[in-house]
Amino acid sequence: MPPMKTRRTLLLLTAIACCTAAQAQHSRVVVDVETLMPIAGVNVVGSGAPTTTDSLGHYTMADSCRTLLFSHVNYESRLVNTDEIADTVFLISKLLNVKEVVVFGKPKPREDLKALKKRLRMEKTEAQLAAANPNAGFNILPLLSRLIPKKWQKNTKKARREKLKKTLEEY
Repeated sequence: MPPMKTRRTLLLLTAIACCTAAQAQHSRVVVDVETLMPIAGVNVVGSGAPTTTDSLGHYTMADSCRTLLFSHVNYESRLVNTDEIADTVFLISKLLNVKEVVVFGKPKPREDLKALKKRLRMEKTEAQLAAANPNAGFNILPLLSRLIPKKWQKNTKKARREKLKKTLEEY
């Protein structure tokens, strides 16, 4: 009987070795082509289950995969045959590395800033009115205020305030 147990054990070990060899996996690394730094979080999709690279850029895939797709938000996607990969996959960055940008300009006159602040306050008031009264519909007042000369618009600000107070009280 001992030879029978030995055969079974030998057969079981052979089957385990074949399965392990059939599911052999290779660990490779994904790096940036310019900096040669490992890239974390790269999605690697093959014929098996998809995986992602760890913090050191390493991933593990089965040998049965013939093509792999590498994708990352900041890098160009790349489809690679596994025959072409030695141990490193290089990805090209989508981002442009700009060292420094200097912008020169001329400041606006104080009068323009005052007019801009005034217009912003008026638009804020109109937005509050629209939010307080959603059934008001289309408000033509801003269009008219741009068409009518400013010297004729003296009482409009006061009327808007009163209308805002009235609407807020009703609300």
